[in-house]
Amino acid sequence: MRETILDAVKAIIRFVFETIIWNFVLFHVGRAVMLTVTLGRYPTRRDCAQSPGRIQLAGMAVLVTLWAAIAVSNNLRG
Repeated sequence: MRETILDAVKAIIRFVFETIIWNFVLFHVGRAVMLTVTLGRYPTRRDCAQSPGRIQLAGMAVLVTLWAAIAVSNNLRG
C-alpha cells in the first residue's frame, strides 16, 4: 500500500516537472528569447512543432546564464 502511494506521488511530481516546468516554462522562455534575438524570424509555428527540444534548450541556457550573472553580481558586491 505504501509503495503504491509513493509511486503515485513520484508520478505526480514527474508530471509536474515535465509538463509545467520543462515543456511550458522552458519552451516559452526559449521561444521568447529566440524571437527577440532573431527579430521575429525564428522559431516559426512549423519550427515550434518540429523542434521543441532545441527551443527548450535555449530556454534552459538563458535561465542558467541569468542565474550565473546574478551569482557573479552578488559575489562582486559582497
